[in-house]
Amino acid sequence: MSADVPRVAVGECHVWFADAVHVPALLALLDDRERARHDAFVRAGDRALYLTAHALARQLVAAQLGVGPFAVRLTQECRHCDRPEPHGKPGVADADLELSWSHSGGRVAVALSLAGPVGVDIEEVAAEGRAADLAATVLSAVERAELERLPAAERAAGFIRYWARKEAVLKATGDGLMVEPALLTVSAPDAPAALLEWRERAEPHLPVRLRDLDAGDGHRAAVAVLGAECPVVLHEAVYGGDGTLRHPRRGVVTSARC
Repeated sequence: MSADVPRVAVGECHVWFADAVHVPALLALLDDRERARHDAFVRAGDRALYLTAHALARQLVAAQLGVGPFAVRLTQECRHCDRPEPHGKPGVADADLELSWSHSGGRVAVALSLAGPVGVDIEEVAAEGRAADLAATVLSAVERAELERLPAAERAAGFIRYWARKEAVLKATGDGLMVEPALLTVSAPDAPAALLEWRERAEPHLPVRLRDLDAGDGHRAAVAVLGAECPVVLHEAVYGGDGTLRHPRRGVVTSARC
């Protein structure tokens, strides 16, 4: 059911993108808790996003560990509360592999890292009105000023660039949205991705390596890795109607420093 998935080398981060699909064969890859969560979604699009993200994560992790997808034990841990149901930062039980996933619009992203804790975020570009409403609460004063500097037609995409970068950092540190995004200041949308300031926290665990990613038309994405500089390798996954995972861009993936 899976393609020849490249191994993540020590010190590397790999990010996979895929269009959301709802293939019945993929449901068999989920555990009971995941299937129950999948079934709870009302909208078909939300079910497809959830299914694709979790199935892809299981297949990619399984390939790294040399086991079947059913043998993969995924975890979720929240550092801010003790609610009994699993939630928070995803991980892989009994393995050094770091994991993160995200989905929005019609696209899914899964990041695997042997370079340090990782966070990936993908966002569909929102309408201008929604971006303006959210900017007032989630952007720092510096970021709001930079956003206003952009031409009006570019502000929605600029806001989403900010948001994806912030989410990637907060996922990597394990804080998630329990930390106010406005406490972070990242670089302007038209500048290389970087965490410039985190008010009330001098250094979030380890140095943050932040990079923008090409997520396809209508989407913005970013990945953050905590620790030393590392190469980020991008992949595209495609699912067949029988749940077969193909890797059509094998051999032409891109690599860059984060």
